[in-house]
Amino acid sequence: MAKASATESKTPSGKPEKAAKPEKAVKAAKSAKASKPAKPSIFKRLGQYFRDVRSEMKRVVWPNRTEVVNSSVVVVVTLIFFVLFTLLVDTLVVPALQLLAKIG
Repeated sequence: MAKASATESKTPSGKPEKAAKPEKAVKAAKSAKASKPAKPSIFKRLGQYFRDVRSEMKRVVWPNRTEVVNSSVVVVVTLIFFVLFTLLVDTLVVPALQLLAKIG
């Protein structure tokens, strides 16, 4: 069993607790936070945002006309299928539930 070092003390549960940070380390951390460069103004950040958006939009691979038409046809056909499926299920389930309600 290893012994605890001189800087560590034991908690009531018997586990060693870590030593507190020295004051110099705490002061150094505070001074590092204080020496951060100032944030650019909102207008500079907004301008940078729009420049980045423009740059990204140039990299986008846009679909051609046939791809758009094909995708649209798939969406419309799928929509029609699910409308008809829902209509069919509704037409069959509602009378069945009404029949069960009369029996019960």
